[in-house]
Amino acid sequence: MNQTDVEELKVHPVGDQKFIHIPNGRGEEPRLHLASHGIRSIISPAAETPSERLEADGDADAVALQAILNKWER
Repeated sequence: MNQTDVEELKVHPVGDQKFIHIPNGRGEEPRLHLASHGIRSIISPAAETPSERLEADGDADAVALQAILNKWER
C-alpha cells in the first residue's frame, strides 16, 4: 500500500469516536484546521500502514466534521 492508497479525509464513525486516515506526515495540518473550527483532535500513527489516524473529539458530529474537512485546502 502506498500513500495514494490512503482514502484521505473521510470520516469513519466507530461508536462515538470519529477517525480520519491521513498519509503519514500530513496529520498536523487538518488537525489545526479542525481546531480553528473548535474541534479538538489528536494524531496517532496507525501500525504498519502509510497513514496517520486523526481522532476527533467524541462530541463532534460526523456530518459536520466531514463538511469542515471537505473545505480544508490541501
